[in-house]
Amino acid sequence: MKRTITLLLLFSMLLTASCGGSDTPASDTTTADTTDTTTAAQEFVYEFNGDFGGEEFNILNAGDVYSMHAEIDREEATGEPLDDAMYERCRLLEEKLNIVIVEETQHVDENLAKFAMQIVLAGDDTYDTMYIPARDLYKFTSEGYLYNLLDVDGFNFDGEWWLQSYNEANSIGGKLYAAAGYSRLMIVDSIWSLFFNEDMMEDLKLEKPYDLVREGKWTIDKLGEYLKAGARLNSDASYTWNDTGTAVYGMSGSSVDKFLIASGERILESQNGKLTLTGGDEKFYGVLDKLVSTLGVGVEDGRVTIGVSGKTDDQAGNYLNNFEVQRSLFVTAEISKTARMRDKEFSFGVVPFPKYDEDQESYYTVPFYGTPCFTIPVTNSDPEKTAVIGDALTYLSWRDVLPIFREVTLEQKGLRNDDSIEMLNIIIESSVPDLVYTYNIGASMRTNVINKLKVGDSAVASIWASYETEMKTSVDKVNSGN
Repeated sequence: MKRTITLLLLFSMLLTASCGGSDTPASDTTTADTTDTTTAAQEFVYEFNGDFGGEEFNILNAGDVYSMHAEIDREEATGEPLDDAMYERCRLLEEKLNIVIVEETQHVDENLAKFAMQIVLAGDDTYDTMYIPARDLYKFTSEGYLYNLLDVDGFNFDGEWWLQSYNEANSIGGKLYAAAGYSRLMIVDSIWSLFFNEDMMEDLKLEKPYDLVREGKWTIDKLGEYLKAGARLNSDASYTWNDTGTAVYGMSGSSVDKFLIASGERILESQNGKLTLTGGDEKFYGVLDKLVSTLGVGVEDGRVTIGVSGKTDDQAGNYLNNFEVQRSLFVTAEISKTARMRDKEFSFGVVPFPKYDEDQESYYTVPFYGTPCFTIPVTNSDPEKTAVIGDALTYLSWRDVLPIFREVTLEQKGLRNDDSIEMLNIIIESSVPDLVYTYNIGASMRTNVINKLKVGDSAVASIWASYETEMKTSVDKVNSGN
C-alpha cells in the first residue's frame, strides 16, 4: 500500500509539472458547454507549521558507525550527493521553521544511552530530542523518562515518512515512546539481510533465489538446499575453520535469532495493543528443530560457519571476511555492508531472511539491535514544538534524502542489479522491532536457547519453562502501565 501511495503521489507531481503546475493546488475548471467537472491532479503540499524565532533545536544522536549513516546533519556541502542532500535538508528545515539545528553525537555502543540517562537524571533540558538505542529503551520507559509520543500534538505518524509497520508493532497500550522514521538513515542501513555470491551460484548451476522470494517460496528448507550445495571441502581435510584453508561454506554467520524472528517467532509481539508472549508453543519448538536440522548449526558438514570470535571484519575467519574472500555462498549482514563490497570483483545479490514455510504470510527482519529511534525526554518543556520540528525533519528526510540514499548510495554504488534493488524494497517493508530487546523481556532466555542451538541441540523446553513465569510477570507489568 505504501508503494502504491508513493507512486500515486509521484504521478500527481509529474502530471502537475507537465501541465505547468505550481506549489498551489490547481482549482476545479468547468467548460461552458458541459456540466462535467475536471479536477486537476493535486500535488501533496506539506504544511510547515511554526516560526520558532531562531531558537536552537538540539539533537542527541549516535555518530556514524559500522558503515552506517546515523548522523542527521553535515557541517558543509562536499559535492558528494548524499552529504549534500543531508546538508541542504537541514538548512531548508532551519529556513522553514526559523530554527538552528545543533546535533551532538555519541558512540551508539559505548556512550549514547549512558550519556542520555545522565542528562535526564540531572534534569538537564539541553536536548529537544534524543535518539535512544532500541536495546536500551526499557531503561528509560520503565522509569517514565520519555513522553508518550501519541499524546503529543504535531506528529503525522500516518505519513510515509514514518515506518508505520515498525511503529505500530512498537505501540503498546496506546503508548509509543520511540518512533522509527527516515530522519536518520541508520534505520535502513542496519536492517539484516542475506547476501549471496551470484558468481558462485552460477558456477554451481543454482537458480538465483529472487523468484522464490517473489513467489513467497523462499523458506528455510529452500535455503537449506542452497547451503548443502554451497559447501565444498576442496583440498581441506575437514570443515574446521583454517585461515589458510580452501574449504567453502554454505553460509557464514549463523544469526540464529534473526532466523527465529524471520520464521515468525518473535517471542514478544504487540497484539490488539497489548504486549503478548507468543513463544513456547508447538510451532516455536518446530521452528527451533528446523533451524538446527536445516542450517546444520553445530555440525561439521560445511553448511554454516559461525566465524571466529574476536576477529575484526578485515581479518581471516571473521564471518563477513569469509564471504568477501569467497569462502561462503551466503552471509548474514546488515544492508550497510554493501559499502564494503563495492570494490569486490564478484557479483553479489541480497534477499530477505527466509520464511518458516510457504504458509507464512510475510517475510520478517529486524534492524541492528542498537538502532536508535526518535524520543522526547521528559526534561523537554515544549514537546509539541519538538513534535512539529521532528515531523518536518522526518518528512524532508523522506522527500529529499532517502531517494538519494536509495538511488545513489545503495543502488548505484552498492547493489549490483535490479533484482537486488527489488529485494531491498521487500527487506525494508519486512522490518519489525525486536521487542525482546525493547522491553528487556526474554532476552536471557533467548540467548540461552540460541547457545544450545549453536551446538546443534534444540531440546530447549526446560529453558523456556525456567523463564516463563518471570516473562509473564514482566509482560503483565508493562500492560498494566506499572
